[in-house]
Amino acid sequence: MAKAKSDSSGAIAPPPLIALALVALGVALGVLWPVELIPAPWQYIAGGVIIAASLLLVASAFRLFRRARTPVPTYRTPTALVTDGVYTLTRNPIYLSMMLLMIGLAVTLDNIWLLALAAIFQQIIRWGVIAREERYLGAKFGQDYRAFKQRTRRWI
Repeated sequence: MAKAKSDSSGAIAPPPLIALALVALGVALGVLWPVELIPAPWQYIAGGVIIAASLLLVASAFRLFRRARTPVPTYRTPTALVTDGVYTLTRNPIYLSMMLLMIGLAVTLDNIWLLALAAIFQQIIRWGVIAREERYLGAKFGQDYRAFKQRTRRWI
């Protein structure tokens, strides 16, 4: 008996795992080849502000998903299209939050490798996750999603 095809976007991997793998790589590279860029205590202050913004953004997005009673993970079937709150500013606040978290960690740890990997994360997410989600959500939610895409930027 054949397995039923999953009703999901077909993202290449769960985005938190992509971020975690790149953070681990960045931290390892930072230990092996440290490059000091930002003097203390500024690295902690600036990094802390970026990390706090990231956490507020993701908390807001999660709250909206919970209110709409639709799952957050990319491998689960969405039941509603969330377009209010932080979703009026960006179509991808959770991925933006992950990237900001990586940047905040890079600043806090004074780790140029992690900063470079945040840019790589953005491209992996753009092409391996978001592009697939956009096709999937367009097919699933039709004109509502196309209108959302027209009025809201992908990142910021």
